[in-house]
Amino acid sequence: MKLVVIGSITEDIIISPSKKESRYIGGVPVYAAAIAKALEESIGIVSKVGTDFHLNNLKTLHSLGPDLRGFKISGESSMVFENRYTPKGRRVQRLLATSEKITFSEIPTAYLSISCVHLGPVFNEIPIELISQVRKHYKLVSLDAQGFTRSVDKKKGHIVLKSQVDLQEILPYIDILKVDDNEIKCLTSSTKLADAIATVLAFNLDFLIITRAHKGAIIFHHNQRIDIPAFPTTIVDETGAGDTFIVAFLLTYLATVDAYYSGLVAASAASYKIATAGPFPTYIRDDILTKVQTFLATQKHPPTS
Repeated sequence: MKLVVIGSITEDIIISPSKKESRYIGGVPVYAAAIAKALEESIGIVSKVGTDFHLNNLKTLHSLGPDLRGFKISGESSMVFENRYTPKGRRVQRLLATSEKITFSEIPTAYLSISCVHLGPVFNEIPIELISQVRKHYKLVSLDAQGFTRSVDKKKGHIVLKSQVDLQEILPYIDILKVDDNEIKCLTSSTKLADAIATVLAFNLDFLIITRAHKGAIIFHHNQRIDIPAFPTTIVDETGAGDTFIVAFLLTYLATVDAYYSGLVAASAASYKIATAGPFPTYIRDDILTKVQTFLATQKHPPTS
């Protein structure tokens, strides 16, 4: 096992532009387990769901193959999101129910000997103090900040961008920050992406990873910029694409210590996820790597600056 993933397992109600409604188990640990399975890797998850968690969802979770020693049923409700997508790919999100917070004491002792942990809050279920607590035990600490940039609009009930943290509370304790364009601007109170990037880079992280949907991704590794393309794909369900990207990146980087190659594997994995409904991987490791090798055959050198 290379990686521990901490965050809420959710029930995601997906409403497509054609108004078709689907329900899937979701959340960062689930999409992490799905891509780990596709890449033939093993991960452990730390997560809480409520007593309302459906048996079919539990069966799905088991089928994805993660180590479940950190999985716990506690409280009455699980985290539930409604994700409504517009024809242009914009997501309008509503929070329908929340789950209990995850504490450090709920991380199995066996998980503390793993080298890397990825924190994936979706709506404030990871307390700020957990970040500094895991710092003491893991060589590499990764954070997807999406759950710290979300608030509920009391009038419309929609999820809106609003930072819930101070950068000084989180960045000194992590090695890798994963965000999208809007999240990093929200976290830094910046209106321009360049200003937001400069603010975060001042904390000297090992990696700043910005996923940008059809624009690909930007990876800053010790202030060196690496541009990662978005691979062509058919859009079926974009939920979980960012989670797939970061976990594929982490698993590949832990094996190769090659940031550019890891970014390409992550982009390829995300392209397959987007073309797949729900968290069920219909693709395998060879599919992901073949797309990367085909791309590399056309390139002379990595696009760094």
